[in-house]
Amino acid sequence: MAIPYLTSATLPYGSRVVTIASVGYIANNFSTSDGLNVIERQTELGAPNGAVGIDQAMTGSAQLQLATTSTAVPEKGQEFSATVAAGAVTFFITERGLPEEAAGFKVVDISFRESV
Repeated sequence: MAIPYLTSATLPYGSRVVTIASVGYIANNFSTSDGLNVIERQTELGAPNGAVGIDQAMTGSAQLQLATTSTAVPEKGQEFSATVAAGAVTFFITERGLPEEAAGFKVVDISFRESV
């Protein structure tokens, strides 16, 4: 459930403001992960014989808090930029939950992937 913010001036750790299609959203529980696709190598007898790691695109998720109940819900495929440990990264929305309204605030869960 979204934390009811009246202003985006001070946000707790894990939250930030993101702009998607010129609309500002408070992104609660913003988290990203950066992993490797590991390919295990084996001998013809099945014994481990090394591995190869291939970089994967960064992925993440967040819960967007909409400013008002009439604020547009972002569409799948829309891009936004965010600063993470790796620097400024452009992401696009891959999954979007259905908007929910609680305590007068409208929220929607999203998953996103790095644009490469």
